[in-house]
Amino acid sequence: MKNKFLKIGNDLVSHVHDTGALSFIFKTKIHFVIVCYIYGHNQITFENLCKITQSTVSRTTIQSILLEGVKLGYFKKTVDKKDKRKKYFSCESLSPVLEKWHTRQQKIFS
Repeated sequence: MKNKFLKIGNDLVSHVHDTGALSFIFKTKIHFVIVCYIYGHNQITFENLCKITQSTVSRTTIQSILLEGVKLGYFKKTVDKKDKRKKYFSCESLSPVLEKWHTRQQKIFS
């Protein structure tokens, strides 16, 4: 079991100096949490992200991560046509990267 945790640790460390999507995803724990929630919900609003993570991170940090993700092309931001205040975020562009990473983790734990 300890060997599996070493493999996970090595896998995460190997992405620290990566300049691609995995570098963004694993930049901080909160980056990873936000990516997981966005990917898991297909689309999620800023307000819902804030509610889910309210005891973990500030609204400003969430906003900064979302803006960074949009700027880098990892998140897509759309505005609700009925309620312009609602902005939805999705991350379809990260799907192949996340699925490949998930498959690697499954191999480690199998």
